[in-house]
Amino acid sequence: MPPHALPRDTLVRAGGPRVPVLPALRTLLPGGLRPGSVVGLDGAGAASLGVALVAGASAEASVGSGGAPVGSAEGTGVHLNGAAGDAAADGGTNGWCAVVGMPEFGVLAACGMGADPRRLLLVDDPAERWPDVVAALVEAVSLVLVRPPERPAPPVVRRLTALARKHGSVLTLTGPAMAAWPGVRLRLAVTESHWEGLGDGHGVLGGRRALVVAQGHDAPGAGRREWLWLPDAAGRVAPAE
Repeated sequence: MPPHALPRDTLVRAGGPRVPVLPALRTLLPGGLRPGSVVGLDGAGAASLGVALVAGASAEASVGSGGAPVGSAEGTGVHLNGAAGDAAADGGTNGWCAVVGMPEFGVLAACGMGADPRRLLLVDDPAERWPDVVAALVEAVSLVLVRPPERPAPPVVRRLTALARKHGSVLTLTGPAMAAWPGVRLRLAVTESHWEGLGDGHGVLGGRRALVVAQGHDAPGAGRREWLWLPDAAGRVAPAE
């Protein structure tokens, strides 16, 4: 990064309110997620971590911005209008979230964790246009959760990272391409997990205890770790004593 760009970069990333997280994640992420940052999700529970981050970002937002947005994937990306288009001026604080390239994303699970479904934008299969789709979304929403279908080229990484930083959106990455993305400021990983409720050939899944580790620039020192229900028997994220 050129030396003259550092002061502006620091101001953009440090300024403005944090993107909120669920109460159970606040020990790991005090104050929430840094606007304009890149977050990587890893481990067997990465999908559940993504659902939890989406739930926190949308659940804490006010609900006065109107009904569901209208979008399309024509041309070079996604065209947003209605409530989401108007919310773009608010940068990373408006509570809208987008999920790109994850058709299996658990909307019901997110709602169970507290997400507001009126603030979710889903783009199941952006195919080769995924960088343009993400570029359009980071200008308008608080958090974009994306699983790139391929190893991103360096120009794509630079473009999307810069746009997220400029607009204060949290760019959250999952899948194999995450490890190839330089500039990830925070990594959240499930390093150990145990499902509860199953006996010897009988029973039903009642919840998963997961050890979640936060590491990176936004988790200074040796990082932070916490046992969580991800989720508990009621579908919520909660501390696991």
